[in-house]
Amino acid sequence: MSIAITVQRVHIELSRVQTYLFAVPRLRAMVGANALLGKTLRVELPKLAQATERGWILAPSTEAYPGADANDPLRDHDNPVVDAKDGILARDGGHFEAQFASGADAFADAAGQLLRSDLPGLRFRVSIDGEPRTKSQVHLSTELPVLAPCEWTGRGLASAIVEQGDERSAVSLDVAQRHDAAKRTENGSAVDVASLLCDKTKLKTLKRAQELKELVNNGYLALIHADGNGVGSGAGKTDCDRAAFFHRNRVLLRRALQKAIDAHCPDRGQAALIPLMLGGDDLLLVSRAEIALPFIVTLCAELDALQKASTDFKLTLGVGVVFAKHAIPIHRLHEVASQLASSAKRRFRGLKDGEARRSVVDWAVFSAAWVDDPEDVRRRDWLRGSGNHLRILSQRPVDVLGQGLDSLQGLVRGAGKLAGAPRSQLRYLVDQLPRGHALSELAFAELPQEARKPLADAGVIEPWRRAANNGPWLTALLDLVEIAEIARLGRNTERTNTEQEAAHV
Repeated sequence: MSIAITVQRVHIELSRVQTYLFAVPRLRAMVGANALLGKTLRVELPKLAQATERGWILAPSTEAYPGADANDPLRDHDNPVVDAKDGILARDGGHFEAQFASGADAFADAAGQLLRSDLPGLRFRVSIDGEPRTKSQVHLSTELPVLAPCEWTGRGLASAIVEQGDERSAVSLDVAQRHDAAKRTENGSAVDVASLLCDKTKLKTLKRAQELKELVNNGYLALIHADGNGVGSGAGKTDCDRAAFFHRNRVLLRRALQKAIDAHCPDRGQAALIPLMLGGDDLLLVSRAEIALPFIVTLCAELDALQKASTDFKLTLGVGVVFAKHAIPIHRLHEVASQLASSAKRRFRGLKDGEARRSVVDWAVFSAAWVDDPEDVRRRDWLRGSGNHLRILSQRPVDVLGQGLDSLQGLVRGAGKLAGAPRSQLRYLVDQLPRGHALSELAFAELPQEARKPLADAGVIEPWRRAANNGPWLTALLDLVEIAEIARLGRNTERTNTEQEAAHV
């Protein structure tokens, strides 16, 4: 006579992860925070679940979970069938799930304690068979009662010293923990997905900036936020089907990301980009401004090429990119990048039935000392006229891939044709777009040949075109010229400072 064993599932979901990531606004601390997240999710929680001496026992799964993908750059670190045989059903993308033959309640309590102590300030939810068990609570610091505040954040007590170059800073224990985790990403001992993938690319041998200013020098910073489009709709219903679906997607993204990183990083010297977080189908990355949009084109083109022969769900991305000075608070840049990614995903959701799935991107460039709400800026600056004379000065969001100037790929290619064109003439032309249809047409007609020919090579024969069905007037000029100018952002300041120093001497 067999005795049925009741299996209970413990599910842990990390929430507001980006808030935790940006809590310490230093590049090295952000990289370290992601390393801590990865270590806790991928190593410490599985290790805790396997600690049978603590009074719980995992229940192995007998379902047909997928094995490692031979083409996955992280195939040695992502093998769902092996995890499932141990009773661990998920440990990626901000989720941990395991099934227990006994002791599920005790494990849930222990897991909550682990998260509160190892990741102070991170929010999470623990449930057993779908029923809420525990939530994150305020973690009481064990820092020494010294009086000075943390020099990096102003929060917490200065209880440890971190050395970064010539700088020695008194910081809180949380900051020191993140800083130490960042060191592990540099010596190859980190276990988060982003660090593991970096070690499979050129980034492994390149020098990596420790501060945002070091990454961009006098140029501008780009923060890229990419997320999978409509992923929940194709996940399947059974556990093994969902596991296979999410495993396939994260392998695809890793393969495409590996190709894009190698394509846009130099062979030696300093890295031009740094991944901050890589989940199942989402990505957060900082880079020099000039490589951000070409990087996105390469990433999405490779993702598309990997799925050419596939008849399954097609993974595409909704991407938001914000360009700004590195001194602007990083959490604000992330808020705007998330808004832009949401804008791109709305356009994707608006595709008609039968239209091919495709990646979509939205971006914004800010040259001021603060970043305004992009929706307010666009309503104010991009809409002119009304009714039959409505003019829309930008096409964003746009498809990433395509040959025309209504796609990012076409715009990036076209912007390259403007390299030798007189910048003042192009900027003057863009300035005329809001002033009226006739004035902008006249400005375009009066362009000298040295400006008109590069525009023609880029694909601009006339400044305006009518949208389908007698819709509003559209132009590619603002987007095209803005992309051409991105590489020069901040360079005028650099030149002005040099000239002032020379005059002073």
